[in-house]
Amino acid sequence: MSPIIQQCHDSHGHHSFKFFWTLAREMCENKSRTSDGRLRLVHDGKHYDVTDFAERHPGGKLVLQRYQGQDVTAVMKGPLHRHSPAAYSMLSQYCVEEIEGAADDNGNVKLHHRENGRHKADLQQGSSKVTNGRIPSPGCSDRQMEIEKLIDWDKPLLGQVGQLGDLYDEWVHYPVEKPYRLFSSEVCEFFSRCPWFLVPTLWLPLAMYFAFTSVVELRQGQVQVFTHTFSALKFTASVPLFPVMFAAGLLLWTFWEYCLHRFLFHAKAVTSSPGLIVAHFLLHGQHHKVPFDPGRLVFPPVPCSVFVTLFYVMYSLLLPRALVHALVSGKLCGYVFYDMTHYYLHHGSPKENSYFHRLKSYHAKHHFVHQEIGFGISSRFWDHPFGTLIPGSS
Repeated sequence: MSPIIQQCHDSHGHHSFKFFWTLAREMCENKSRTSDGRLRLVHDGKHYDVTDFAERHPGGKLVLQRYQGQDVTAVMKGPLHRHSPAAYSMLSQYCVEEIEGAADDNGNVKLHHRENGRHKADLQQGSSKVTNGRIPSPGCSDRQMEIEKLIDWDKPLLGQVGQLGDLYDEWVHYPVEKPYRLFSSEVCEFFSRCPWFLVPTLWLPLAMYFAFTSVVELRQGQVQVFTHTFSALKFTASVPLFPVMFAAGLLLWTFWEYCLHRFLFHAKAVTSSPGLIVAHFLLHGQHHKVPFDPGRLVFPPVPCSVFVTLFYVMYSLLLPRALVHALVSGKLCGYVFYDMTHYYLHHGSPKENSYFHRLKSYHAKHHFVHQEIGFGISSRFWDHPFGTLIPGSS
């Protein structure tokens, strides 16, 4: 029996007015509960339609569904679900109802319906709620709003970010969710984007080719080591060596994943050089500024090919081809798993308390709270020995 019904039974007719008043108030507070399948919440007196964001929500879709139609103001400030200023800023983009302006003589005020930041004025009868006429973002300071004005999102970003100078680091670590383009050139823009399914489509066949050629050569028995330097140094290798090298490639990828993310992608931007700012933004800064863009969550094939070639040449200088192919096949499989995991952490909704749910929460903390630590993506393994584990993570 609901608390309201119980209240009705307990009142014995004494407080019927109070009962109906409470019922009416609850119906108003839960006006966001609809049968149209939309997911709506209330925060600080405003209504938000977060249906399109639910799958990307760092805590998972189920958390939002749990609070369907409810006021989450206290929840978002509470110790269990404390949200960052950036989270409040992103929430403001999903406001669908906001009252502002002064009431006229008839008690009417303007009610603005916002669809992803676009406003449509309407009139709401008999309401007296008034704000200052500005659409505030609870997490966005006046300084951040001024910095955001320096960038025109209707134009390619690479031609603009260099001008930010010392403001770049603050700007790039304040996430937003909006469409953007990097290049003026249509060709460059096309190759800068990559759908998630292209990664396994391109790289898994190559990994299979390397694995096949490695097994074929290992079956021949004799494998020459350091061919160019020590031509007489040889050892006998067999097929069972393949899984060892393949596993080594997988482990090596996790190490490179951590190192690339920490030391290259998160290298401190040299804000005194517009060119280096552009390079930083192109390499990884864009992902932190717009973390949910589905076309830029996996590595595009062209720059990825550069990394694959460099590593292949480096390993070829140290090992015979059969072992290189076994190592690279494992490493490529590790890379595909990493990129698919990264995409899923941003756009998937894993089951609560599962491995990927904990990983999703961990990666969200890296994006929105602790950008300087928490560099593991497909695994938190290397954050332990390097001392970059996010506090509170197991």
